Amino acid sequence: MMVVLTSCSNFDREFTVRSANSTVEIYTDGTAFVSEFFDIAVKQSVNYGGVYVDIPQRFTDASGGVHWRDFELAAARRDGRDEYYSRENNVPGYAIYIGEEHCKDCSANLPTGLTKIQIAYWLGRLVRQEGDREVLFLPAYMGRVHGQAAKKTLTLKLPPGGTIRPSQQDREAAYDIMRSAPNEILVSIPAGKGDRALPDIEIEYPAGTFVTITSGKRVEWWLSDHFLPFISILGPLIAGLFVLFRWQGWRSPASLIAVDIKMTKNISPALAAYLFRNWKKDAAKAAFMASVCQLAVKRMLRISSLDEDAEASSLFPKQERKKGKPGRSRWYALPAATRLVFGHIEGQRPAGDRRRVVLARRASRDELHKAVAGEYLKFRGKDRWSSVAIFSILVMGIVLAWFSGLLLLSTAICGILLLSLIAVMAFLHPERLSGQTDARQAFTFFVTFPGLAIVALVYIGTTEVISEQWPYLMAILLHIAGIIAVLATSRRPTPKQRQMRSNMLILERYFRGEIDGPVMSVECYEHYLPFAVALDVEQRWTERFNLWRESEKMETYAPDWRSSS
Repeated sequence: MMVVLTSCSNFDREFTVRSANSTVEIYTDGTAFVSEFFDIAVKQSVNYGGVYVDIPQRFTDASGGVHWRDFELAAARRDGRDEYYSRENNVPGYAIYIGEEHCKDCSANLPTGLTKIQIAYWLGRLVRQEGDREVLFLPAYMGRVHGQAAKKTLTLKLPPGGTIRPSQQDREAAYDIMRSAPNEILVSIPAGKGDRALPDIEIEYPAGTFVTITSGKRVEWWLSDHFLPFISILGPLIAGLFVLFRWQGWRSPASLIAVDIKMTKNISPALAAYLFRNWKKDAAKAAFMASVCQLAVKRMLRISSLDEDAEASSLFPKQERKKGKPGRSRWYALPAATRLVFGHIEGQRPAGDRRRVVLARRASRDELHKAVAGEYLKFRGKDRWSSVAIFSILVMGIVLAWFSGLLLLSTAICGILLLSLIAVMAFLHPERLSGQTDARQAFTFFVTFPGLAIVALVYIGTTEVISEQWPYLMAILLHIAGIIAVLATSRRPTPKQRQMRSNMLILERYFRGEIDGPVMSVECYEHYLPFAVALDVEQRWTERFNLWRESEKMETYAPDWRSSS
């Protein structure tokens, strides 16, 4: 809405602030009631329909302390009648819109000529303790309309006993102060003075004039004063700690120094092939043949060889895999990737009792990769810390953007980043867009996305960021960078996944006879044969088995899972 509203009006061309008058009545509890009147000259008959009054809340006193005034809106009127209003956050305070929100084509235009805007509100936190004295401090300008400088008069109605305190700054060059009554001060501010550039008006009172402030109230005030800086730092700090802890986990050396037998029982040979080859494309063939070998040694089928031209026969019958059948437990004890390979072999048209393995491999490549990736993801476990870190940083970033008045600008920046990411992914992986797309998808990608990007860029380019907002805008960008960093580190392998790959490297050395491991036997040879195929050392593993047979005087080895070619 704000993009549309600000794009169809020019405030300086349509309005002029002639004068401003404020009455500030201070009470002995340290609060004040403010009533401000602005004389507005409407120059064009077709206009914005309303004006913004900016009420600063964050200010720096004469001693250099930064404080946040309590604020509560009481009324908004135009020409003595209650008017529609809305409120927006900003770093210095609030922007109160008085008038109907509309575009130039709407009918709620303000009539030309002079109109009077009134806004009334409560202020708190106006007294601080300095030794045995109490100091009432008031920001000089209070509110302003669209940043336009106009002559302004402040009437301060004070409790008795106050003395105007000389300011540490050159106050006389900023405004004139005079007593119009014993408990009333008149402040005259000439046109051209910016509100946040004026020094505060400070009035000194003896101790006990105002209500004593409790320690709990002081703590509450301190927290509100430091709320925005705190969350500005906390979000990037969480992201930094998360990345640091993960980085230490990556740098720690693997603790495995021998073959982890339990781990080889819990993963599929297909996953072992992908881990050993670091998820490269050539792992697909090895993963498939390793799964075929496991089916064979588990007596789910017979195979003529472990080459690509192998033929499978004597497949485990489907009725044995049904509920209640004796072979069901043996079937579901196999990894999901291995059962997937069996299903694709079973789906091939047989020649007699034989099926060509290579045909099943071509048909199952993509599904096998997804099944292995799913198995690998299960070993990762639930990464709750990543979700907690991302959620915390996101919430703090949204709160920071809301209270600093940068929510729409931050949304536009995030939209540009997201659309850029989509464009980069489409460029790097065009195959994901190569499928058939309907007219709606094409319209979204080629029209809607560029249109949204243009709107976001226009809004970013035309939005004015005031000096007090820049630190918070930088903090919001750091929040966005922190979320990206957490997402990037979340994709890194966990220590358990790194141990799995380390175990595959150690297992490959065991197959080659470079390190000791499980004692050789027929059961050991058949159990590890699918993994030897996955790691491309099947020939060396078989040679070691044959040497063991000779040492054991075992003349023949004719497994029932092998069939003649």
